[in-house]
Amino acid sequence: MTKFITFFIILFLTVQVCVGQVEQLQLYKNLYKTADSLNKMRRLFSIDSITKIEVKKLDKKHPAKYFEKAAELFKTNQFNDASFLYYLGVLRYRFYNSVNPDYQASGDGALAASLQYAVGETINLYLKNNIDNFISALKFTTDYYKNNDYEFYSKQKNIDKYNKLFDNFSNLISDLEKNKEKYKKEWDEERNLMITNIDKAIDEYNKMTPEEKAKLKDNN
Repeated sequence: MTKFITFFIILFLTVQVCVGQVEQLQLYKNLYKTADSLNKMRRLFSIDSITKIEVKKLDKKHPAKYFEKAAELFKTNQFNDASFLYYLGVLRYRFYNSVNPDYQASGDGALAASLQYAVGETINLYLKNNIDNFISALKFTTDYYKNNDYEFYSKQKNIDKYNKLFDNFSNLISDLEKNKEKYKKEWDEERNLMITNIDKAIDEYNKMTPEEKAKLKDNN
């Protein structure tokens, strides 16, 4: 996540809290706490057996379904499973959009970008708390992608483009492995900035009188 996007998220969350959406900010704080707890347990990346069955069903459906399921799993704190389906969805959708003769930028192009932003932001906030887990998630996803065809739109329609996407993700993994300390430092700074601004926003909101809160809500 670039510093610009980080700033945008902080600004958005601050606006949200100003109109009374304290619960939404607290969700982000809870996400960090959960990630910290999982990091202390030092568990290797893995996904649930049910997700392994579910992904086979998703491979027969439109790529948007991966994002829907990922969002569903994330809400139940199945973060690794959600991360796997999210990044697999990214690969599936990129392949589908690159070879589908009926592709339209205003259709699947816009939908893919919207889903990637809406679902990916929170998933990446989680993954950036542990770069080794992040790398493992990407490796697990690319291994599955390489060894399992997309039945909804087979890789045989354009095997070169299918493999190119795998290569692109492999390059991303290599970059993360070679520059672990750099990314860890950047992501730690982003996290600290997020938490600081969330705390400030919630504190400012809590200091408001009931009348001020009601006025802000009415103005929204």
